[in-house]
Amino acid sequence: MKKHLLLLCLSLFLPLLEALATVEIRSSHMTTSDGLPNNSVCYIFQDSKGFIWLGTLNGLSRYDGNSFVTFQPENGPDHTRVTLASNHARTITEDRNGFLWIETSGEYFNCYDPRQERFVDFTGCNAHRQHYDRKLETTDGDIWLWNNHNGCRHIRYANGKFTSVAYKKDLGNLPSNHVSYVYQDQQGNIWVGTNQGVAQITPRQSTAPTTTQPNITDSQTVTVDPNDAFAAQSFGQATFFLSRRGLISKKEPAA
Repeated sequence: MKKHLLLLCLSLFLPLLEALATVEIRSSHMTTSDGLPNNSVCYIFQDSKGFIWLGTLNGLSRYDGNSFVTFQPENGPDHTRVTLASNHARTITEDRNGFLWIETSGEYFNCYDPRQERFVDFTGCNAHRQHYDRKLETTDGDIWLWNNHNGCRHIRYANGKFTSVAYKKDLGNLPSNHVSYVYQDQQGNIWVGTNQGVAQITPRQSTAPTTTQPNITDSQTVTVDPNDAFAAQSFGQATFFLSRRGLISKKEPAA
């Protein structure tokens, strides 16, 4: 019986092994002599169109399978053109609208529009050189940027343009500029954890009926936890907040 079972297994798997044996794997090693701006590649990303993007120590490169196109900082005479902020491209991601987000050294985010083949001002107000080093894309496609000394920024792309709003202590809409995290819970609520407490940012309630998303500039901030924020996590309808002192608090939707 065992012998027959072994023969059956071999008859099933031998054709598969023969097919795998015919697969030829090729590889090539590409360097600056092939068009790369630098041999130190920090990040590799493939976008939705199939292009390969490489973040190096000397610029951002796009590879189409044949050749490289490299993007580097440019200093034009009028400084009106948006370009890569720094040569050191650290991370590359793509949002649901097809924009590429490139984090570079110096705590900068850069936004590249593949349709126009150029970098764009993602703030809508010429504030794209503010310092941020972390990013969140929410379920509705909005982008949040933050770091531990410059507050955070909420960014939305709609109707062919970017709008954004900054949250900072000196603007009166955040308890502190030291932001540890921006977190979206399972109900879509936005929580901003700072060293002076956790703030919930929500659209202001309107009595007028509407079928569009609320204007992101028309929002309100409420501090719900005064502790030094470290992390947040949702379980079901509840959201738990962990402080750096080890304290855990819980927030549930109103009944």
